[in-house]
Amino acid sequence: MTHRDQALAVRTTFNLDVPPEVHTAGFADIQNPHVPNRDDGYVFRRETLRDILSFLDDPDGDGLYFSGHYGAGKTTLPYQVASRLFWPVQSFTAHSRMEFDDLVGTWKLVNGTMQFLHGPLAIAMREGHLFILNEIDRADPGQLAGLHDVLEGHPLVIATNGGEVIHAHENFRFIANGNSMGSGDSTGLYQGVNQLDIAFMDRFRMVEVHYPTEEVEMTILEKKTPELPEEIRRNMIRVANQIRRLFIGGDEAATPLTITMSTRALCRWAKLTLVFRNAPNALAYALNQSLLAKAEPEQKIAVEQIARDVFGSTWQQGDAA
Repeated sequence: MTHRDQALAVRTTFNLDVPPEVHTAGFADIQNPHVPNRDDGYVFRRETLRDILSFLDDPDGDGLYFSGHYGAGKTTLPYQVASRLFWPVQSFTAHSRMEFDDLVGTWKLVNGTMQFLHGPLAIAMREGHLFILNEIDRADPGQLAGLHDVLEGHPLVIATNGGEVIHAHENFRFIANGNSMGSGDSTGLYQGVNQLDIAFMDRFRMVEVHYPTEEVEMTILEKKTPELPEEIRRNMIRVANQIRRLFIGGDEAATPLTITMSTRALCRWAKLTLVFRNAPNALAYALNQSLLAKAEPEQKIAVEQIARDVFGSTWQQGDAA
């Protein structure tokens, strides 16, 4: 069994300016193979960290649902929190063909004999792990019905394994994320997003994750690419934010985009700009590899124009270092 047996100062654990007496509980077993890998360059945002720590400390029978646009950071956050609390994680990424048995477990042929292999949800409930269901709104709502009892605090009954009953460990937590708030996608940006049952959604605390602020992303880029001049980094973020605004929409006078720049893509652009610093235009070359190679021709032209406008003469000169 896994127990939360280590008090951790939020200030030092998450590198945030909070009072030193603020603590949260973590695990002493730092060697558990199910603890996610830690990204030391990850920058936590005070509000979203507050929400997830509050939930982890006392879920009060709720699940936690993170909603946000692609690239806003809703998926990475719980893994990075878990990595610093040494909280083991089981996870699954939902899709249109997902079945409830994918989460619970199935019979499979192992070394010539049939064995029941427990799925990530069953393991998380039994062992006290954090269960993360990614892209939950892409699953068939009918297959999610089996989660109702689990979220209500009832034990998991696995009928296909002789009626096995798994009672939730005290440290079991359920976190989901999706591009919608469970009511379907009215924007047309995300194909395959389903409307989820309102009774099912009532079992979650809802947290909307927005794209990071400019200052947060400046901190991230400073950690990832300290050799890059500050003005170059700031202009990269300005380009990213203009792309995101066109992706989200709302400006009827502007041409909407079907691609966007995540923080991950932004960091890739910065890193590759340094890698290709001797290219004729390192900024443009790196942007193409980071994002534009997968864009439609007219959208590629639109993003390149944004970059030219933001960088000005620096873009033409390719002066990145």
